Amino acid sequence: MPIYQNSSVSNVKLIIGNCKMEVATTSGATFVNMGAGIVNNAVHEIEKYDVEAGNAPDPIEGVSEEHIKVSFEMIEYDSSVLSVMHGGLIASTTTSSVQTIHAGGNANITERAYRFTNTRYSPSGLTVQTVLTIYKATMDAGPSFNFKSDNDADPIAIMPGAITGKPDSTKTVGQQLYSLTRDVAAS
Repeated sequence: MPIYQNSSVSNVKLIIGNCKMEVATTSGATFVNMGAGIVNNAVHEIEKYDVEAGNAPDPIEGVSEEHIKVSFEMIEYDSSVLSVMHGGLIASTTTSSVQTIHAGGNANITERAYRFTNTRYSPSGLTVQTVLTIYKATMDAGPSFNFKSDNDADPIAIMPGAITGKPDSTKTVGQQLYSLTRDVAAS
């Protein structure tokens, strides 16, 4: 018989399932759906520093750099969405019958805003959302396509991606990297 360390779990505090993935030119602009896929993880990473004293406790500790990394996989190809995501690294052209991305020669990448929204129903039937908004981020690499065998049990090509978000110095200190909001619903 198991021994439980907590006597209960609050269902309204759980994040269940995956996220809608969106991108915008800035966090105040209209977000565009990036399409079907899966968010693998989101990690707020920090690099700490400390000033060491040889004969006393360290007098100063702090954060020298921080960023947030999100990795995901997409399965829908839309050249215009890929173009926005990559912040000028690639360009998109679309005609009535063909979508094309063009790449090469651009040395500048423009930061974009990203939003990841998890939506679920609370036990009481209300819609509950958890939303991660990253204010300024760039893709970690250009587009990547992992093609599969036509005979694979799941033959859909996967387009993996990852972004790194950095602080937006135009925002209030302590609120420059991202926001993570969660609806509070009764259970």
